[in-house]
Amino acid sequence: MTQNTTNLIYCDKSFDDFHTSYKHVHGYFSLVVCILGTLANSLNIIVLSRREMRTPTNTILTGLAVADLAVMLEYMPYALHDYILAERWSREQQLNYSWACYIKFHAIYAQVLHTISIWLTVMLAVWRYIAVTYPQVSREWCGMRNTVTSIILAYIICGVVVTPWLYLVSSIAQFEEVVTIENRVLYSRPLSEYILKYQAKHDYANFSKLSRLNDTTTATSNNMEANMTSFTPLPQLNITVYRLYHSDLALQNSSLRLGTLLVYSVLIKLIPCIALTVLSLRLITALLEVKRRRQMLHNQLLKAEEKSSQSNGSHSMIPIGSTEVGAMGIGSAAGGGPPTPADVNHPMAMNPSLMIRKKIDKAKQTDRTTQMLLAVLMLFLITELPQGIMGLLNTILGEAFFMQCYLKLSLGCGVLKLWLI
Repeated sequence: MTQNTTNLIYCDKSFDDFHTSYKHVHGYFSLVVCILGTLANSLNIIVLSRREMRTPTNTILTGLAVADLAVMLEYMPYALHDYILAERWSREQQLNYSWACYIKFHAIYAQVLHTISIWLTVMLAVWRYIAVTYPQVSREWCGMRNTVTSIILAYIICGVVVTPWLYLVSSIAQFEEVVTIENRVLYSRPLSEYILKYQAKHDYANFSKLSRLNDTTTATSNNMEANMTSFTPLPQLNITVYRLYHSDLALQNSSLRLGTLLVYSVLIKLIPCIALTVLSLRLITALLEVKRRRQMLHNQLLKAEEKSSQSNGSHSMIPIGSTEVGAMGIGSAAGGGPPTPADVNHPMAMNPSLMIRKKIDKAKQTDRTTQMLLAVLMLFLITELPQGIMGLLNTILGEAFFMQCYLKLSLGCGVLKLWLI
């Protein structure tokens, strides 16, 4: 590599070793995850969409399950083709035009649905925060009608925002490659006219190296000549392949490429992660407040039960038929008679600890639901925040960081097909 950017070393050989090792198991691992995730999300949709389970929180979880289910169903043929069955096909069969069209669809479709999933998670956190912090207005602000409308808007807005820039910055390009019979790439050069014009305009002496894929060691022309004079040349094949590459518009407009990376790293990753971090902290604070209130209610319950036991002890000393009970307003009009239904429902006849116990049970239920959602949010942050940080570093540090670190650690991410340079 002779480009200036490659003089900077951001990630050492251990990243290459990790990429090479994990690549062999990624297809099988992701396929298992997709199958299990498909079953789990299908069950979630079936259970949460039942009439008795329809609540605003469950409706958001259903919308989230639909988006995740769609991503997993679409990713399975991609994992099969690119990771599991790839070794059985020649490189020319693997990188044909039809598959390049699917890769473009995969890059856009998967990223749109993933963005929908991200913002529905943010919406779930907002709804839960309102329910815990402002319960008196949560029924109005976070009712079923507003929830369904917000979910539909999330699907529409994410599709409108993400699809155009993903479509505009990518294009299917044709390449000529020199490969060995073991499918090892020795040389690659573009055949698409718009890339050749861009190459000639900018006079990239090393332009062909930008089109290398995977971890193949591409020899320069000088090394190839030296090898030919020193060793017996390996059998070689000239093939034509099709790959997703920068579009003509993206190549001519560096600000569009930069803006695309910023949209991906900031709008899709970092902003939702920051919002979820803030909301999670607020939810934890609200949980502690709920715990404090529950302890107060528990103390009140103990006092009420103590008073009730003392009251029952004093009443047991009153003879049967005494008019004292009637004087309290409970009993027949004649006094001492059997209580009427109206007497049974009288507030004084009810156990005063019953309402306190109901409040405690409701607080426990709110606590459990919020804890479950907090676990979901924490898992989301663990997976999304590193991607957002790396995307931002890729924007700041440029191609060297992308080739050495980002590409090696982001194996299997569909959106990377847009940036294989």
